[in-house]
Amino acid sequence: MFASLLVSGAFALGAVGCGEDDPDPEPNGNPEGQDGELVHGLSAEQRAATLAKIGERRITVGELAEELASKGSFLRTRYASPERRREFLDQMIRFELLAQEARRRGYHELPEVARTRKQMMIRRFLEERFADITPESISDEDVRAFYESHESEFNTPAQVRASHIQVRDRATAQRVLRELSANPSDLRLYRRLAEQHNQDADTRDRFGDLRFFSRPSERTENEPEVPDAVAEAAFQIEQIGGMHPEVVRSDDGWHVVKLTGRRAAMRRSLEEAERPIRARLHRERREQAIEDLISELRSAADVEENLDLLSEVQIDLPEGDSRTVQNPQLEAAPSGALRPTAPAPTGEDER
Repeated sequence: MFASLLVSGAFALGAVGCGEDDPDPEPNGNPEGQDGELVHGLSAEQRAATLAKIGERRITVGELAEELASKGSFLRTRYASPERRREFLDQMIRFELLAQEARRRGYHELPEVARTRKQMMIRRFLEERFADITPESISDEDVRAFYESHESEFNTPAQVRASHIQVRDRATAQRVLRELSANPSDLRLYRRLAEQHNQDADTRDRFGDLRFFSRPSERTENEPEVPDAVAEAAFQIEQIGGMHPEVVRSDDGWHVVKLTGRRAAMRRSLEEAERPIRARLHRERREQAIEDLISELRSAADVEENLDLLSEVQIDLPEGDSRTVQNPQLEAAPSGALRPTAPAPTGEDER
């Protein structure tokens, strides 16, 4: 029954509590301003006033103000009136009652609670340790240098997305084209014919999808390999969903070509690209600074590893291949570990 209460309480109190960044803050802790400085419109004396007392734990006016200030604009608007703030205070009291009961029963000693505290501690430490690495700390010169060295990312030609059915002989290609042209909006028919006839090994499993590509004369790096004749034919199709009126010949065979998407050319000036460039450089520099710090700490700590013992660890796997077995990138990192940066989006992602 108590476990059920904890679960329901956790959902009900998700928007309140003692702050998202610290699962177990110091009792009666308040944000401190300079002498005489108003914080959230309150003087130091006003902030210290007690709103509620639960055993030895006091909830002050300043603490409630700080909790409200840490929430999103929607919640702050919701609790604008004194009546609504009374509801918020009640949620804080309920949160504290549950926390005290959980501590009394020894839940604060559970390994997962200690692990969560470590994670929050590391997060706070890294935020303060690298507080000087901000998007604003990136110089204009570095932004310009990045823009000039990655020009293709900000200036891309027009692209289309197409599917094809590649066959060996012209007669088969013409027969498939006639059938599709008679039913241009029948996607099930297209997929069925693609399954039956497409002999392109690279696109067979995705019903002939070639993804997005540029004209042969404007191709950029990391674009899919599309025969020039097929690419030119795709750009000649005016309507998305339409078919090229003729079968297309290439060195690989004969192709039936269908247009499935279109992207306009993108031209972004340095001013337009500045904000995402700063965000990217900020993220990369912060990640590198963290890696440098970890290397430094590892050297100073004289870490010893017994890697031979890893083979003794036995893991019970479910029957059949799991998603992580099929794709190791999905494997979870150890709790509290820094995960690798996600791979960059492929060319098929929409801008």
